[in-house]
Amino acid sequence: MIRRASFIFLGLALSSAALAAPKDSVKFAVTLEQMRGHYDASLLNYRNGDLTMAAKHAKHPANELYAAVRGDLTPALQQKFLADYARINQTLAARKPYAEYQKVMNTFYADVDAALATLGTTRNDPKFAAQVIAQILENAEHEYEEGVQGGKVTNLAEYQDAIYYVARARTWFDRSARSFPQHQRDETAAALRDAAAVIARKGDVKALEKAIDQAREELAEISGVEQAAKSSNATYFANIDRLLAAAKGHYAGGMLDDAEEALIDAYLENFEYLESPLAKKDQALETKLEKTLREDLRALLKSKPSAPKFNAAVDAALTDLKKARALLGE
Repeated sequence: MIRRASFIFLGLALSSAALAAPKDSVKFAVTLEQMRGHYDASLLNYRNGDLTMAAKHAKHPANELYAAVRGDLTPALQQKFLADYARINQTLAARKPYAEYQKVMNTFYADVDAALATLGTTRNDPKFAAQVIAQILENAEHEYEEGVQGGKVTNLAEYQDAIYYVARARTWFDRSARSFPQHQRDETAAALRDAAAVIARKGDVKALEKAIDQAREELAEISGVEQAAKSSNATYFANIDRLLAAAKGHYAGGMLDDAEEALIDAYLENFEYLESPLAKKDQALETKLEKTLREDLRALLKSKPSAPKFNAAVDAALTDLKKARALLGE
C-alpha cells in the first residue's frame, strides 16, 4: 500500500508539472532569469551596505515579474514563490546579517530551478537555450542604454541590471556550450566577453550593441530562429494600445489575472523601450507614464474598482500616451 500511494503521489506531481507547461517557454525562462538577476544585484548591494539599492532591486521580482509567470507555475510553486518573496523582504527590512539574506535568496533560486524543471527536456535543448540567451542579452542591452550615458552611470539600478543579465546569459551559455557547433560557440563566447568588457568600462552603447548583435546572430544560427528586427517606437505604442484595450476587456469579463498580465506586458515589453527617448523630450510626462503603467493601474486593478472607474483610468493613460506619441513623431 505504501508503494502504491507513492506511485499515486508521483503521478499527481508529474501531472501537476505537465499542467504548468508555459504558454511561451522562452519568455518564461527569461523572466525567471530576470528575477535572478535582480536578486543577484540586490545581494551585491546588501553585502556592500547599500540597503536602499538592495531594496530597489528586490522589489522587481515580486512586484512586476511574478505576474508574468504566475499562470505558468504549478499551485505549489506559486505558494513557494510568494513565501520566498515574503522571507526576502522580511530579511531585508530587518537588516539581518548578509549570510541570512543570501540563505533566503538561495531558497528562492532553488525554487526557480524547480520552475525551470517543469520545462522538461525543452530546458536542455540547445536551440531553446540559444533563444533564451539571445533574449536575456537583448534585455541587458536595453538596461545599459537606460543606465549609462557618455561613459558615466546615470542610473545605477539599470547599470547593475545590465551587468547581472549578461552574467545570467553567460551561465546559460556555459551550461549549453558543449551542445553548440564549435564555430558558433567560439564566436558567441567572444561576443559575450566583449559585451562584459564594454559594460565594465562603461563604454559606448554602440560598442555594446555591436557585441550583443554579434552574439545574437550566432545564437540565431544555433536556434534556427531568425533574429527579429528591433521594434520601432510606433510598434511599441501600438502594442501598448492593444494591451490596454485587452486589459479593459479582461477586467470587464472578471479575468483579473489576465488583465494584470496585459498591464505588465504593456509596461515591461513595450513602454520600457520608450522611456529613454521620451525622457529626452518630456521628463515629466515620461515619469508620469512610467508610474501609471508600472504601478498605478495595477494597484487600482487589485482594489477591484467598478469597470467604468478602471476604464477611465486606462483611458487617461491612453490620452497621455497619445501626447507621448506626438512628441516622438509617431
